[in-house]
Amino acid sequence: MTKVNCLRLPEHVTKLLKSKRYVHLATAKDNVPHASLMNYTYYSKNETPYIILSTPRDTTKYRNIESNPHVSLLIHDWVAGDDELAPSGRRNSLYELLANMNKAEIRSVSVMLNGRARIIDPASEDYKFYKSLHLNNTLVDEAQAETFIQNENNSVVLITVDSCQITNTNNEVQTYES
Repeated sequence: MTKVNCLRLPEHVTKLLKSKRYVHLATAKDNVPHASLMNYTYYSKNETPYIILSTPRDTTKYRNIESNPHVSLLIHDWVAGDDELAPSGRRNSLYELLANMNKAEIRSVSVMLNGRARIIDPASEDYKFYKSLHLNNTLVDEAQAETFIQNENNSVVLITVDSCQITNTNNEVQTYES
């Protein structure tokens, strides 16, 4: 395992964060973990990496973040096999996932990010700024933006990334910490 002390993420990690649509978010409360697939926006200021998310206030992840701000995120550049249709000719996401599991090919890396989540006060200028960045992320489609970002019941969450662990297909691990 290689350990590098620096604030900046490697360029291939920032490219990955800028090019993917979803991240897996892990939260916990009272030693009970919870994982969610999330739209996100990557943002960096003064070489500090941030992840912007939004979530309804009536969710497990929101309550977990209120109680315990330590979170973990997972993103990868794995690619599934060809886009096949279910036998009926209709696309079925579950069928596609199961049919393509054995065809899945790991291109390069998985990246785990650890950080501290902060629920942004909706009355603050920060809220408007981070919500605007998230809304203008071209990887989030309009329907999802309406449901998961613009909804009045949703909060904006800012995650400050504290560490990054990159694992490649040979199980070689690099750790970056701030």
